[in-house]
Amino acid sequence: MTLDHWTELITVGIAVTGGVYAALMVILKPFINDLKRVALSMSETTRKIERLIDSQNSMHEELIASKGEHQVINQRIDNIEEDVSELKSK
Repeated sequence: MTLDHWTELITVGIAVTGGVYAALMVILKPFINDLKRVALSMSETTRKIERLIDSQNSMHEELIASKGEHQVINQRIDNIEEDVSELKSK
């Protein structure tokens, strides 16, 4: 094969590859746009889930603190009830 044949073969190969690439881009462009929208939606959903988890964690911490406060209040009520019972018995 001569240099002209190799040059022609390489040129045809590049042209065919470029044509296939262009055809694929035209065909796949709507799918690529849909995938980008899905990825963006997933990103937003992930942020919402993270905010939900953070709020649940803070609510859990508040409930734990509240439980401690309720225990203290219940203990005080028990002490008052005991004092009232003692005063009634006297």
